[in-house]
Amino acid sequence: MKPAAPLLLPRILLVDDHEMNLATLEAILSSGDYELHTATDGRSALEAAARLRPDLVLLDVMMPEMDGYAVCRHLRATPALASIPVIMITALNDQASRLKGIQAGADDFISKPFPLEELRARVRTITRLNRYRSIAEQRARFEHLFELSPAAIVLIDVAGRLAAVNARADDLLSATGLPPRIGSPLPASVPAPAAGELAALVGAAFTGPDTPAPLTVRLAAPGGDRVLQVRAARLDESDGPLVMLVLDDITAEVRARETLEAMNRDLDALVRSRTSQLEEANQLLMSYAVFVSHDLRSPLSVVKGYLSFLDTGPAPLAPDVKNCINQAHTAALMMEEMITNILRLAADEHSASGPEHPIDPRPVIDRLCWKLAALRPKPRPVFTIHPLPPVLASEPLLERVFFNLVANALKYTADRPDPAVEIGALASPEGPVLYVRDNGVGFDARDAERLFREFSRLPSAGTSEGLGLGLSLVSRLLRSHHGRIWAEGRPGEGATFFVCFGPARPAAGQD
Repeated sequence: MKPAAPLLLPRILLVDDHEMNLATLEAILSSGDYELHTATDGRSALEAAARLRPDLVLLDVMMPEMDGYAVCRHLRATPALASIPVIMITALNDQASRLKGIQAGADDFISKPFPLEELRARVRTITRLNRYRSIAEQRARFEHLFELSPAAIVLIDVAGRLAAVNARADDLLSATGLPPRIGSPLPASVPAPAAGELAALVGAAFTGPDTPAPLTVRLAAPGGDRVLQVRAARLDESDGPLVMLVLDDITAEVRARETLEAMNRDLDALVRSRTSQLEEANQLLMSYAVFVSHDLRSPLSVVKGYLSFLDTGPAPLAPDVKNCINQAHTAALMMEEMITNILRLAADEHSASGPEHPIDPRPVIDRLCWKLAALRPKPRPVFTIHPLPPVLASEPLLERVFFNLVANALKYTADRPDPAVEIGALASPEGPVLYVRDNGVGFDARDAERLFREFSRLPSAGTSEGLGLGLSLVSRLLRSHHGRIWAEGRPGEGATFFVCFGPARPAAGQD
């Protein structure tokens, strides 16, 4: 239990221009029941009164410069000091002097020489009356604030009865169908089981050394349950301790949270359902891809077999015919390898597993350049391949991306007398960037974004074959693997395509 705060002693300001008179007054009132302060002139008395706010001023009338009447008038003219009781001590005993003192605002007079007990009695009476008046004013202010408070407040006495309920608490508790009544036990104004929880909180506030933790209770009400957060604090009053309960209505917040939790549960269920559907669709897509690849491989194997037979058979062939058969056989081999790589790429994407380590792209790009150049009639393109850094990509992804980029470069340099393709790398904050540059027809830089749209062909494409799908598929494929592609070019001066697969992690054992 917290000890009650010590009561402050009444403050008395003694004002006299004679040190002997002040010493006499201090001796008379030095019983220990008062806190005594002194001033020797009118101006210092006003300053002390403003600083101390005393409960009583014992004021000498006859003082130089500013007499007691002037001091009293200044006190009454100052709102913060106007209510301080003033007893004038004067040697003047005529009626006119007393009338002047009353007009100045004095509450009482004592004539010199004064009886000691009379002075003590008057001081005791006036300080008590002033304290009672101050307490009454403070209580009135508290009751006014108590009623106007936007918080719902309930005061409980040691017997567990309602000592006071403000208007906000009355409205809140009345909504449960049990309007609170002063003097009634707490359970009579709060529906169970909240009544038991609140009673335990009140008991903890009365007996515990510390303020108890806030409590959340749910009150059953005809219009729907109300959820309250309740804080309790002990108040040590002169007529006995009380517990103050502050009731915060958090019904709207709780309902919003419950609605959000329900929405999250529904969303989780929907995500699980959609995920299951997507997994089933992916499984079906993989089955279909395997089925299609089987149907593609069968006739392709027949074509490849006949081409191989013609190429190596006993019948002699003219050089031009043999060259055509070699090219057709190479194309068939590339088609078979492309089907295998597409299946591998689809399987990697389906399993959501990316490469764990960077790979060297050079072998894949060398092989592609050799095969694609073999399919091209003269003049043969000149390939320049600079050193390439490891990239975080799978071989099927590399082959799919660079097959399209190198094939495009060869297609759009077909009309050049000296077709050239350059492949290199640049460093960037995102990771290594590989590029394919050609000296073909190029394109207008304003059309760069159109290159990667489905079925979009630029004017510079002319009569070249294609539906405008290759680059859009490459772009989509790279995005699904967290990479990206972009291009730069100028009409008649070639084009450069840049590919970033993301940052390459160092191989195991490297710093």
